[in-house]
Amino acid sequence: MPAELSRRAVLGFIAAGAMMTIDSTFGGEVRKTGLQLYTVRDLLKVDFERTLRRVAILGYSEVEFAGILGSDVSHTRKLLLGLGLTAPSLHIDYPSLRDNAQPSFEIAHLLGSRFVVCPWLDPSVRKTTDDWKRICDNLNTIGQLASRSNLTLAYHNHDFEFAALPGGIQPYDVLLRRTDERLVKFELDVYWATKGNLDSARVLRANPLRFPLVHLKDMAKDGSTTELGRGTIDFASILEAARQSGVRHVLVEQDVSTDPLRSIETSIAFLRNQPYLSREFIRPRTP
Repeated sequence: MPAELSRRAVLGFIAAGAMMTIDSTFGGEVRKTGLQLYTVRDLLKVDFERTLRRVAILGYSEVEFAGILGSDVSHTRKLLLGLGLTAPSLHIDYPSLRDNAQPSFEIAHLLGSRFVVCPWLDPSVRKTTDDWKRICDNLNTIGQLASRSNLTLAYHNHDFEFAALPGGIQPYDVLLRRTDERLVKFELDVYWATKGNLDSARVLRANPLRFPLVHLKDMAKDGSTTELGRGTIDFASILEAARQSGVRHVLVEQDVSTDPLRSIETSIAFLRNQPYLSREFIRPRTP
C-alpha cells in the first residue's frame, strides 16, 4: 500500500475512534436548547425580567448574553436560577478581551458561565493575513488567561472569515490552524457559515471537540434570517454532526424579527421534532 494511502487510512481510524469516544462521552445527544439573547434585545431593554421569564416558559433551558445583562449581574444570576435557566456562555467584545479581560471573566463567573465568546472583529483589525495571525496570537493569550480563570474562550464567526485574502488564504483556516485547540474553541454560526459557503456539518465532523457551541439560525430565500425550519438550511445534517462531534450547547438566534417571541416559539417547536435533541430539555415549562 502506498505511504500516502496508509497515512490516510491511519488518520481515518483515528477519526473514527475519536467519534466513538465522543458518542460514548456525551451520550449521543445534545442535551439542552438555548437562546442567544440578541434575538430579544429590544424586549430585554423594555422589561428584562419578563422577557427572560417568557424565554423560560417557551422551553429554553439556556441563554447566552450579548451585552444586555440587567441592572445588576448578581440579581440576574438569581433571576436565572429562579427561572430554571443557566447561562453557559456570554459574548464579550474583542477589545475588552484583548486589553483587559479580567473584568469580563468576573462577569462570567457571576453569571455562572463557562465560556466567554469573542463575537466580532472590527474591519480595521483584520485587513491582512498578518492581521489575522496577530488576532490568533491574541486569542491564544486570552484563551490562556481564561483557562487560568477556569473559563474557556470561544470565537464566533460571521461571513467575513470565509472571504479569501490575497494569495487565496481563508481567515477561518488561519483561525483553526494557528489558534491552540486547548485554549481556543469555536462557536459555529451556521447562518453566517452558509453565507460564506461553508458546509457546517462537514467542518463540525472534521474538528471534533473544537466546537462546543453552535448558533442555529435559518436563512430565508432572500438571504435574511428566519425561523428555524422556514428557510433553506439543512438542520438535520448539522444536528447529527453536532451530536457526533461533541457540541454541548445549541443556541437559537434570529437577527431580525417583527415578533421575536413568536419567532423563538416557532424555532423551538421545530427543534422538538428533530431526533438529535433530548425532548426532556425542550418541553414547555411554567416557572
